[in-house]
Amino acid sequence: MTVLSNTLTVQDGGLGVVRPGGKPIAVVGCCSGGTAATPVTCYSQEQLTAAAGYGPLAEDAAILLSLAGGPVIVCKAATVTAAILGGFCQSGAGSSAAGTIAAGGGNTSTAVFALTGTATARVAVKFKVTVAGSNLAASPKFAVSWDGGVTYLPEQTAVAGPTVIGYGISLTITDGTFVLDDTFSAMGANCPTTADATGSSVPVFSGTPYGAFHVIAEVMTAAASLTALTAAVRFSLDGGRTFALPVGIPANGVYAIPGTGITVTFGAGTFVVGDTFELRTSAPAFDTTTLGAALAGLASVSGDYEFVHVAGAIDVTHAATLKAWAIARQALGEYTFALAGTRDQITGETVAAWYTILGGASPGFTGYDGGRYLDIHATHGYVASVLYPGSFFRRNLVVLRSARLALSRPDEHPGKVLAGPIAGLMPDGDASSVMHDGSVYTALDAYRFSTAQRVMGRPRGEYYFTSRTMAGATSDFGEVQRIRVMCIAAPAALTQMANYVGSSPECKADGSGQLVESEAAAAEEEIVAAMKRAVVDAPNDYATRVTAAVSRTTDVLATGTMSAAISILPRGSVNAVTSTITYTRGA
Repeated sequence: MTVLSNTLTVQDGGLGVVRPGGKPIAVVGCCSGGTAATPVTCYSQEQLTAAAGYGPLAEDAAILLSLAGGPVIVCKAATVTAAILGGFCQSGAGSSAAGTIAAGGGNTSTAVFALTGTATARVAVKFKVTVAGSNLAASPKFAVSWDGGVTYLPEQTAVAGPTVIGYGISLTITDGTFVLDDTFSAMGANCPTTADATGSSVPVFSGTPYGAFHVIAEVMTAAASLTALTAAVRFSLDGGRTFALPVGIPANGVYAIPGTGITVTFGAGTFVVGDTFELRTSAPAFDTTTLGAALAGLASVSGDYEFVHVAGAIDVTHAATLKAWAIARQALGEYTFALAGTRDQITGETVAAWYTILGGASPGFTGYDGGRYLDIHATHGYVASVLYPGSFFRRNLVVLRSARLALSRPDEHPGKVLAGPIAGLMPDGDASSVMHDGSVYTALDAYRFSTAQRVMGRPRGEYYFTSRTMAGATSDFGEVQRIRVMCIAAPAALTQMANYVGSSPECKADGSGQLVESEAAAAEEEIVAAMKRAVVDAPNDYATRVTAAVSRTTDVLATGTMSAAISILPRGSVNAVTSTITYTRGA
């Protein structure tokens, strides 16, 4: 063999058990500004806004800058699925109503949907035909959305009814034809509500949202008409947890909600104090192709970041793209990994149904092995926004996990109690800021998702991250700190081993072609010294011990190959503490 080469294989299974790094985080995801697949390094909020505008990438990067400091490297993933503007619902001092169904524009179905019952919540109901049928006997199917078409629950077979579908509301279907993708809605003035709005000015929401918002518009000052110019409305982007100061509504009724991409146009009529109008939106989304392109775009900053944070929910197909990318980077000598989050519950979906789907077949993660490349987080909660100060959005906590890693030593457990609780959560008041406590929903850990949880003995409102990764049960990399330390050790080893490429070591004269002992021993000493500087000696004391063994049996003369095995003894990781306490008769 005459071609020069230097390879290093990271072996898994050696343990036999089921700032830190000094580099910034790379963030990929959708945003309103910038150029796709083009990385930009941002040191401040101003640079970030100029580079990315608004959207999931911009929001996550802003949180990382705020909590962990800069810089961050942002790389836009082109949007494939545009954000959805759901239908709005209302409430006020009027009477309760189940809502009146209207067929969607362009419908050709002849079946008729109708609602009855007493609504227990204000919701925007939308039905979509998912399996066509000539009549009910043909077993057509439909899906129901409680947020005006932003999300849909699993499909169900259409029956005449009445059938309870949730929130105290029953559905009755008059037989007819069911055409695929036809929709039926009860939104706005016809939405199910616990109490109708009483003013006659009806808003129309328009635009393409920059992110996932739960918008509430509440009338604060009455008006007899738009032209009276007395109407004042306040807006919330986080479902009413916080509100901006009231704004006056102009005579044309148009108000663009800052930084959201959403415009509301109030119609002619009266404004009554206390009337509210709300809608939900989704965030723009990438697919595996545009995600892959954004990851590939990071090649120009190869080695400049520790790991990639994905802004936006992923499923198992996205995970496969992330893993393939990380493996390809490793083949080029770059050792890195990715953090990403799962989707949240669909409106009206139970927690049990949600985590069962996540742990089930594709798009769930059942049986998926992310190796030493993926940390996928499942817990959702209320996170303090940076782009929209004062707002607390319900979202995946993976962005706070990424910030936690950025602030901690590579060998440090992300749930280290002495390092303090998770930063960036909404203060824990009457309601919990975390929706999916990993100590309660233990199935999430069994599915190998990382989570946030309470720790017994710590005050209410404090949460800590588990160390779980998506690695298989027998992997050495089942905890994220093990991945992080190896991502430091591996390039150090590769760099040291490169020193022996093209060297001319002395070989034995006994015909074996093997290295003489002095050559092997000297190489071992050099390798250990280099590795100790990287991961054992302070301040880089991330592991306990390093050993190296250079092969004495390889025929170097015949093969031109020098072989070495490097072993790292990691620090321990305490995930559980058990103790006893009792009375005693004496000392």
